[in-house]
Amino acid sequence: MTIYIEAFSALGLFLFGMLYLEDSLKKAAGASFRRWVKISTNTNPKALLTGGTATALLQSSSAVTLMTLSLIGAGILNLQSGIGIMFGSNIGTTATGWIIALIGFKFNIKIIALFMVGFGGIGSVLFGEGRIRHTFGAITGFGLIFLGIEGLKDSFSTLSQIIDIQELQKYNIFVFLAAGIVLTAIIQSSSASVVIAQGALFSGVISFEHAAVLVIGANVGTTVTVLIGAIGGSSDKKRTAAAHILFNVSTAAVALALLMPLTWTVTHIGLHESVEALALFHTLFNVIGVLIWYPMITPLSMWLMKHFETPNLTPTLYIHNVPLGIPALAQEALHKEVVHLGREVCSFAIWAIKIPPSEGLKHHASISKILETYETPMDVPHSNLYHELQRLQGDILEYASSLSSRIVLPKVREEFAQTLLMATQLIAASKYIKDLLEDITMLAESDTLEMAAFYHELRYQILALCMAYNDWLNGDEEAKERLEKLFIKLDTSYKNSIGILNDMIANYKISKHMTAIFMNITHHTRNFSKALYKSINLIESA
Repeated sequence: MTIYIEAFSALGLFLFGMLYLEDSLKKAAGASFRRWVKISTNTNPKALLTGGTATALLQSSSAVTLMTLSLIGAGILNLQSGIGIMFGSNIGTTATGWIIALIGFKFNIKIIALFMVGFGGIGSVLFGEGRIRHTFGAITGFGLIFLGIEGLKDSFSTLSQIIDIQELQKYNIFVFLAAGIVLTAIIQSSSASVVIAQGALFSGVISFEHAAVLVIGANVGTTVTVLIGAIGGSSDKKRTAAAHILFNVSTAAVALALLMPLTWTVTHIGLHESVEALALFHTLFNVIGVLIWYPMITPLSMWLMKHFETPNLTPTLYIHNVPLGIPALAQEALHKEVVHLGREVCSFAIWAIKIPPSEGLKHHASISKILETYETPMDVPHSNLYHELQRLQGDILEYASSLSSRIVLPKVREEFAQTLLMATQLIAASKYIKDLLEDITMLAESDTLEMAAFYHELRYQILALCMAYNDWLNGDEEAKERLEKLFIKLDTSYKNSIGILNDMIANYKISKHMTAIFMNITHHTRNFSKALYKSINLIESA
């Protein structure tokens, strides 16, 4: 019983070390990792290399694949690049096996591991928060991994003396395949399963063939992590998960079909039936899988685009696809979601002046022509539209609240603050339009020339503001200048409105009651333009 507890504890220590290393490296990288991924995945070879490198650095293919799903959900990566990264991660994950084979089973690394834990732990305490602390945390993680390996090695050496090895050799290879799948699905780490296979092989508990099949099963078992990560996600996340499952299962099938020639090859080049040979076997069948699938990355992504269409039941486009575990990536998704909110606020404003947004937000369309086309008031479910807008705003604020406590890096914190300010400006803009709805309806139903002229001018201003804002979001740099001029004009008009309206009252053109309404409309329109203009400045600085 003591031996089993020691083996169980060593596995737990190894898994915790992997998790701590992964978490520390992600926090130490921060936004730089995000930028690196964005600029290094625009071609299939670069995406493949990025997936392999990132997995080798983080020592976790599951972490990279889940990160890839998040990047796709955030709209940062396209489907084709995501597939390339995931294929590359299968090669990158074999680095763990090589490190363990060349160091973990060659030397007594307990003293080195303890030194790494001590050095990293003291550094983490002394340097408080920030990137340096997380770098020391990564060193601690490596030390914990090697301590776990040392414990597993000792445990398996003892187990080999009490287990009837001949009985294990009688089991069919598919039993070991299933064991690799189930074990990896439970502990959520193919690297841990590979370490267990290497430990069992090193101690003579199982044969090389059975260890090889266990490693094949570990490759299939890692798809469970990706499958769980894609549940409830966007269509692209499900497509990427499907590609990952298709790749791993087919690669496992090829490895099983070529089991005898592959095992003969790796054991007859001077490595014999060693842990190094097992690491080579793991690398070799993953490379074969990539060679088979690499030419089909583009056709596969095109085929997958035709499948897994799912209705979006949430008003959000990005944040519901991105977990909070990677703050820099979550901040990117939040920023894109707030930009999406800006589009929705403008759509709501266009509906408020009785124009369909699809027509009102056409680039370079004639404002006068649009107003003339939709001169007759239409029935618009404003309450339903505003309710959906509030749902989107609520989801954004809830996500931002949860994200706030997780952000450590100053640069990400600064970006988060700008994004949150942008969201508050847009929420205020939607409220200004909502408060105008009753007055807009009253003006639309009026039959006096003065009110009709005021209604036309109000519609013109709101439509011009929203068109300029939308054009800027679509990449028109000159649109910002147009929006600024509109804001200055409305701001000046608001400041001069009291004198103008008093003059109109004196000449009996409008009543005192209408003066208050006009003042209210002018005030809210000016504030709406100010909120849109401020949000653009915040978008540029975020």
